[in-house]
Amino acid sequence: LDKVIESCVNLIGVNVNTASKHLLTYISGLGPLLAQNIVDYRKEKGPFKARTELMKVARMGAKAYEQSAGFLRIQDAVNPLDKTAVHPESYHVVEKMAKDLKCSVQELISSEERQKQIVLANYVTPKTGLPTLEDIRKELAKPGLDPRQGIKFFEFAANVYKMEDIQVGMVLPGIVTNLTKFGAFVDVGVKQDGLIHVSQMADRFISDPAEIVKLHQTVQVKVIELDLGRKRIQLSLKQVPQN
Repeated sequence: LDKVIESCVNLIGVNVNTASKHLLTYISGLGPLLAQNIVDYRKEKGPFKARTELMKVARMGAKAYEQSAGFLRIQDAVNPLDKTAVHPESYHVVEKMAKDLKCSVQELISSEERQKQIVLANYVTPKTGLPTLEDIRKELAKPGLDPRQGIKFFEFAANVYKMEDIQVGMVLPGIVTNLTKFGAFVDVGVKQDGLIHVSQMADRFISDPAEIVKLHQTVQVKVIELDLGRKRIQLSLKQVPQN
């Protein structure tokens, strides 16, 4: 299963602003430590605005960035290429294509007619061969195309990066991080995990939270209480239909 997930995420790429630590771990060049550091950076600083910002993540060296950057997408980036599978080391090639066609990079991405006008042979260099250029043109034609059919990877809620972004009544996706006698702690994408008290797990008596959830399980939870001062998030599982 791990090999399948690794193959999928490195084919499809992930949204670096919503992907869970577990999913980021499978990206080429990352691993558990860097995946956690990306999540921590995101929670502290807010969403990434550019791929180059990844270099500010703790322990993100040049090699790890080189291997992972092309798979980490930023949907709201200023640079439209940050939303695609085009690797940053090839941005200058696309920019040159756009300049030669007297249009912007965004116009090049959006116009099939412009893409047909690209003469790939004009951009072949010792470092950039024809196969790479063909891949670039394919990505420009279908930027960020997701070839999955019916497969959905876990992602945290968009625009929820800190406790202040949460409101009572919200329904959020989360991952169970710890089980105790009195309930389960759930990561909902902010620095502080929320708690599902055992009384909020089902409409019947539960003696052991493990009867309902397991460690690392993905769940949908409703925020029923929020205390910013004490940094506490109370969640309910029983009030939300589970997939």
